[in-house]
Amino acid sequence: MNRGSLSVVGIVVLMSIASIAEARDRLQPNEHLARGESLTSSNGIHSFVCQDDGNLVLYIRGGSQARWASGTHGRAITGCYMQGDGNLVLYAHSGQAVWATGTHGHPGAYLIVQDDGNVVIYSLEGRALWSTNTWL
Repeated sequence: MNRGSLSVVGIVVLMSIASIAEARDRLQPNEHLARGESLTSSNGIHSFVCQDDGNLVLYIRGGSQARWASGTHGRAITGCYMQGDGNLVLYAHSGQAVWATGTHGHPGAYLIVQDDGNVVIYSLEGRALWSTNTWL
């Protein structure tokens, strides 16, 4: 191999590492997903997508099969917010909540897309507060 091909191989490896590092499986307090963004389980099988159509959807295996949805398609939302109070909320452009998990009152709670296909909001103490009930 010449020096040029080693550089290309090195760049491809670094790009792959960067893609893996960018993938995330959770929303911490005060983080959000903009429309079109998603979370992916650490095993890469499950995706939790804040869709452009306003629906929050859990997919299995690359978006071919929906396992759960918020039922908010057709709503103009700004994104999906894991609030500092523990509530996961979809907001309209007007600032009005379109959908929520009802888990407020648990500061520090976070959401995770688990490898078993369940999306769960956990309290700081590790207690499940809400889930999609979609484990395999």
